[in-house]
Amino acid sequence: MKILFFQNKFFPKGKQGQKFDQDFSFHHERGVAIEGQDAFFASGINHGGEIHFVKIPDTNFTDLKDWVFKSFGDPEPVESDYQLGTFYKRIWRPMACGCRPWELNSQEKLNESFVSLHIILNKLENLFETIEPNKDNLSTYGHKIREILLLACMEVESAWTAVLKENAYPLPKGDFTTNDYVKLKEIMFLDVYELALQSYPDFPAFMPFKDWNVAKPTTSLSWYDAYNKTKHDREENLRFATLENAVYAVGAAVVMFHAQFGLNFGTGFMDQKSPIIRNIFKIVSINFEKYEKQFYISKLELDTTSGKPTFSPIKGYTVINYPF
Repeated sequence: MKILFFQNKFFPKGKQGQKFDQDFSFHHERGVAIEGQDAFFASGINHGGEIHFVKIPDTNFTDLKDWVFKSFGDPEPVESDYQLGTFYKRIWRPMACGCRPWELNSQEKLNESFVSLHIILNKLENLFETIEPNKDNLSTYGHKIREILLLACMEVESAWTAVLKENAYPLPKGDFTTNDYVKLKEIMFLDVYELALQSYPDFPAFMPFKDWNVAKPTTSLSWYDAYNKTKHDREENLRFATLENAVYAVGAAVVMFHAQFGLNFGTGFMDQKSPIIRNIFKIVSINFEKYEKQFYISKLELDTTSGKPTFSPIKGYTVINYPF
């Protein structure tokens, strides 16, 4: 099935009818068009938008690209090689339209990861009773801060390793290194998460993975570089175990939790995990726009009784390894 991402040149409307001279509401500047078995579908890219569809075949358009051009005015939509209804193991991504495939993640792994994260969050919160997290104290360092920095970075490493292993990443001869881990930055959209401390507005907002790059996969993460320095040579490098680096590292662990299990990472609206994280951290922004063409897209079917599109159920998703 063909998938095309397009710009809606007729925003906030689209065109329909035998001569494509009738307007319909389509309140999305960008969208995704899908060729189904019995119909063409279009959805706004907003983590699940209202579906517009038309039955096929129709003499007024030749193929999906032609329909997109006549309906939304984009002459050059971008084709995706994504396989509809597939979900990469332990890699959460927004949905271009409908469904919640991340529920396919192991709830056992989710709970185990949350227990570890919760312990680290508690330690950070206790630290704030002694050291006020503000601009004046960013460079404050010490043994208790070092402990939190080490635990948080080890949790991040554990998450990196788990994602690679579950997706059958080719094992190196030795241990995984940041040369392997850095490949997850774009796969998991890590660089677009911006966090802030919930109750301490004087502590600057930060993006833990923004500067991560393949040229310097270790040192481009200041907090991770500090972790390595103080882990291997405490006497010389204790000064790198700063409050700023510790907060950034715990924030990175939070991002990894989200990026594995989803923004709505609990089992439903009664989820008790989210408030615990939000008690300390809040997500300031997540600009997924540059990754839109990698969003998950559910299978779509035309309901033969009502003529309206229906989403395939979660059980219809295929869980696959990410093709490294």
